[in-house]
Amino acid sequence: MELLSADHYTFEQLTEAYNQTRVDYLVPMPMNVARLREYTHVYDVQLPHSFVAQRDQDILGLGMLGVRENRSWITRLGVLPSGRRQGIGQIIMDNLIGGSEALGIPTIWLEVIKGNKPAHTLFQKCGFVETRELLVARRPPNPNTPIDVGNKVKRVTFLDHEDAIILLSHRQERPNWLNETESMQNVRNLSALLVELNDGGRGWVTYHAGLLQLTRIVVEVTVGDPAGVAATVLKVMHQRHKRQDAIAENIPATDPKWIGFEEAGYFDSFRRIEMIRA
Repeated sequence: MELLSADHYTFEQLTEAYNQTRVDYLVPMPMNVARLREYTHVYDVQLPHSFVAQRDQDILGLGMLGVRENRSWITRLGVLPSGRRQGIGQIIMDNLIGGSEALGIPTIWLEVIKGNKPAHTLFQKCGFVETRELLVARRPPNPNTPIDVGNKVKRVTFLDHEDAIILLSHRQERPNWLNETESMQNVRNLSALLVELNDGGRGWVTYHAGLLQLTRIVVEVTVGDPAGVAATVLKVMHQRHKRQDAIAENIPATDPKWIGFEEAGYFDSFRRIEMIRA
């Protein structure tokens, strides 16, 4: 077996190999070439510092490394069924960690899907410790059902991408890598709504509106009850986008705004566990 940096491979090869690692995964999350290109751009994945394991020109596994100031992020780690139970995941992890340390980065982050015991055990063995549980939530479209906010809303202000980034940079809670301001800066055409309530509550939501789906959803409550204001802010957004499916990723399980997400029609799709190695 040999280990090569991921920049030795085309995006087509990396995509095919990644999808093969997920054929029997808890949450498959398949990729296509365009999505993998976007993924590496948005999340600052560095292919020269990512690794692919192969034997006789056949890819056995891969893992990718995102790099930002003072922190890195291990992602898309996977081993094809033909390469499992041979220590390949451990070898890739060791090299990703070693590469991060060689760059002088003091902290490494990752997430593992809750219930993926083999991966969780591997990460603990590599020195990662749990920091928090994160929710991945969905809301199916229901264009024929009225969305009622009553007389709660005083004013709605529509903001563009630049304003959305300013809002995101002033968040109180530490975001996960997927939702960091650096990630959002790499996304095109974010939208934002600033909602003021008649009772003095105030909050905002940033999101990316695609043709079929709302993604990159982040809600912040600046004044008032976190759950109540969050529910109203989300309902205002869905009044404008009644036909799109919606996904909100990596909401901390302890976030008091989660009750507001549920009130707005979101459900807990699956959970990730964030882990950090200092």
